[in-house]
Amino acid sequence: MKKFIQKTSAFVAVAAILFSFNACEQADVAPDAGLAAQGIDEAHQTNSMNLNKTYTVHLMELNNSGVNGTATIDLNGDMIDVNLEASGLTPNMEHMQHIHGFTDNNKNAVCPPMSADKDGDGLISLVEGVPFYGPVLVALTPYPTADAAGMVNFMNDYGISRVVRSLQNNVIVLHGMYVDGVYDATIPVACGQIKVMNNGKGKK
Repeated sequence: MKKFIQKTSAFVAVAAILFSFNACEQADVAPDAGLAAQGIDEAHQTNSMNLNKTYTVHLMELNNSGVNGTATIDLNGDMIDVNLEASGLTPNMEHMQHIHGFTDNNKNAVCPPMSADKDGDGLISLVEGVPFYGPVLVALTPYPTADAAGMVNFMNDYGISRVVRSLQNNVIVLHGMYVDGVYDATIPVACGQIKVMNNGKGKK
């Protein structure tokens, strides 16, 4: 358990570094070229802000948790509405839930296979899953508490950055279950790939 806590602390530090990214520099660019680039960037940003898409997520169990569920995400410009239902969770306990992914849009997040269990303890820890699903991009707060039947019915909206807007590259991960009689709030219990339902554009 001490090793796991140390690994988790290391992951938090690494995730904080990965999460901070700098804007592209435009040093040594002629004024006219800089203005043109700015115009192109603003046009692209405006275009992106007009996007409306709907995504679906099929949550499947990790670590033999018995957890499963579904989620829909409605993208409206730089806002997302998340609706998530899940069952099989630990009753009356809070369950963290996040959109995980990579800031490099060419790298897709995936749900980890059991081979991700590198220490051979029979469980995929939060840290062992990171190479597959990446750091936290959006924390789906306030984290819900499962009811007495182990179910959650959650909805909320969030502002997102441009790097998160390629939602189909990301996954949703749910966390929290008992391990050796102790509730581990970090351990992944379900994961699902975010998939596009439609590609429509919003009204301008």
